[in-house]
Amino acid sequence: MKKIKMIVTLLILAGIVLVSCSKNEIPAPTVETVKFYSTVNNKFVEVTDPKAGTTYTIAVKSNADIIVMWPGGERLTMKKKGTAIDSTDINGSVVLSKSNYYSDYGLLRAQGLKTSLNAEIGWISSYKYPTAGDFTMNVIATNHGYDTGEYDQKIFPFNVKIQ
Repeated sequence: MKKIKMIVTLLILAGIVLVSCSKNEIPAPTVETVKFYSTVNNKFVEVTDPKAGTTYTIAVKSNADIIVMWPGGERLTMKKKGTAIDSTDINGSVVLSKSNYYSDYGLLRAQGLKTSLNAEIGWISSYKYPTAGDFTMNVIATNHGYDTGEYDQKIFPFNVKIQ
């Protein structure tokens, strides 16, 4: 009887070790659409031709666990006192006052938009493009393994025309 208990205990322990060591595949994130919405009577109404100077809710349909939007609409650099020359830091990088361009990722004061998940239209954030033009909005989509440090992150560029 004691021998049977020992064998059963070893089999259970071996099963637990094998299951906990199995590799979980993290699915690649996808982004289906990026749309602009305005709010009318607490309802989202899609806007097909967004205009400069108006705050819109930007929605991203995705299967991702986390979304960050970099709208690429504002980039202000600090200037050296009394000149029109850009200030640079010790590494030779431009010193920013404000930026939401993904190309500035990692520089001080460069920041994407914070998002939240809306059950109706997907990941949302509010933003106002200050000027009209063509912009590249970068959407960073991330799926992660909840019990591990592994993740899969993809960058999706979208061309946005603001009138």
